[in-house]
Amino acid sequence: MSDPSVIELLRRQVLFAGMADTHIEQVLWGVRVETLAAGERLYERGKLARHFFVVVEGRVNLALCSRTGEVKVLEILRHGQVCGELPMFTEGARYPVTAIAATTVRVARVANRDYLAALRESPDTCLRMIEHLAQRLGRHIHQIEFMTLENATHRLARVLERRLLDEAVEIELAESRQELASFLSMTPETLSRALRAMADAGVIAVRGRTVRVLDRASLQRHADAAD
Repeated sequence: MSDPSVIELLRRQVLFAGMADTHIEQVLWGVRVETLAAGERLYERGKLARHFFVVVEGRVNLALCSRTGEVKVLEILRHGQVCGELPMFTEGARYPVTAIAATTVRVARVANRDYLAALRESPDTCLRMIEHLAQRLGRHIHQIEFMTLENATHRLARVLERRLLDEAVEIELAESRQELASFLSMTPETLSRALRAMADAGVIAVRGRTVRVLDRASLQRHADAAD
C-alpha cells in the first residue's frame, strides 16, 4: 500500500484508533485498493468472510438479494465508511449481506487475518472496536424501528431532515429513486406519492434529484410525527 491518501484514510478509522504505528504498518502492507464498476459485487451473502472493506470513493449498497432478483437496500455507504467487518470475530463466519457497488467505487480491502494479528497486540484498539460494534448494533436497532413503526411520509421526512445541512435549503440526492425507495422499504411508486404529497403541502419542491425545502418547520413536524 503506497497511496498516501488511502493510508491517511485508513489511519483515521476507529478500527485503528490507539494502535501502534508498527502494527498499523503491518496491516497496511497487505491492503489492496480495488476499483469496481457500478453493479459489481464486493462480496456476496453466504461467502466466507476473509476481508473487510473501506470505501475510498463512490457508494456501496449493503443489500439482501432474493432468488427472484429483488434487491432490498439496507444501508448506503460512502467515503470512509466500513463494511464486512462484523463476521471477522467469529471463526468461519460468512458475510450476512451482499455488498454492491452503486457507482464506480474504489475500496481498500483489508485482510481479516492481518488485522486480527495486530488487534491482539492492541488492547486500546480492542475497546474502540467494541464501541464501534455497539454503535453499529444501535444503528441497526434504530433502523428496524424506523422501517417498521413509521409510515412512508415519516420515513422520507426523517431522511431528508438528516441530510439537510444547518443553513442549506437544498438536498442533492446521490442515489436513484429506486435505491432510495428500497432503503426506505417502500416501492418507487410509494416514494413518488410521498414526495408529491409533501410538495402539494408546500413542504418541499422536487426537480430531478434536487429537493428544495420550502418549509423547514413543517419538514421537522413530519419527521417528528412518529415520536
